[in-house]
Amino acid sequence: MKRLLIVIDGSDNDASSLTSAMLVARGLEANISVVHPTGLSPSVYNAAEVAAIRSDVDAAHRTAERAKTAYNEVCARWHGSDWSETLDSEAEIISRLGPYSDLIVIERLSEEQGPSIVSFNIGLFETGTPVLIAPPRAPARIATRPVIAWNGSRQAIASVKSALPLLKLSSAVVVLAGESLPAESFSGLERYLKAHGVEISVAHYPSDQLTARGRARSLLKAVADLSGDLLVMGAYGESTMDSIFGLGRATQKIVTAAQIPVFLQQ
Repeated sequence: MKRLLIVIDGSDNDASSLTSAMLVARGLEANISVVHPTGLSPSVYNAAEVAAIRSDVDAAHRTAERAKTAYNEVCARWHGSDWSETLDSEAEIISRLGPYSDLIVIERLSEEQGPSIVSFNIGLFETGTPVLIAPPRAPARIATRPVIAWNGSRQAIASVKSALPLLKLSSAVVVLAGESLPAESFSGLERYLKAHGVEISVAHYPSDQLTARGRARSLLKAVADLSGDLLVMGAYGESTMDSIFGLGRATQKIVTAAQIPVFLQQ
């Protein structure tokens, strides 16, 4: 995992999201590409049109300045970081660059519909690249105590394989499963991770008789009780492009409520 991609929009959360991304980049000695979509169409460069929409142009330049300031404060000193601006939208950037990245970092979703969801869905479902959801408040550490949300599914297995470089950074990986998952469900995972030098412990969280969102809340509480600083999980469902309603309801809850970084693989 040597190439990270993050798109920032000049909002107040840029520095926090960049800090999460940089924790991963430093831990893995990875390169990080930071891209800002300017929101300026090619017509902006026509002098006659500039006069008519000058206020929008000025606002776009101020937004770009805020984004570049956040980049300079958080990333510029890292030898593997690079900055670029583009006319493309966030979704177009992720569609174009995401397949050639090892990890796409996206700010935690605050809504269940809208442009940011389109970018999330493209990253998760169309690029073949795992996504890291950065929480609103940057953590002090990432992957010192990762927690794997485990149910033995294809998605869970794919997430573990993709997250291996991060799991190898820790000596305290916890596999967290619903209370009724049988013990034999962990044997293959334990052998696989041990072959890669990763030792695990197993914990359970209350899950029986709960709704999907209830299970998600229970899982997040268990992760917090374990002092987890990264949640690794499969993403369940399918893209509906402009909303997250195609995701399983437990996944919806986690990607909009988690207080720590969440590593997702579909």
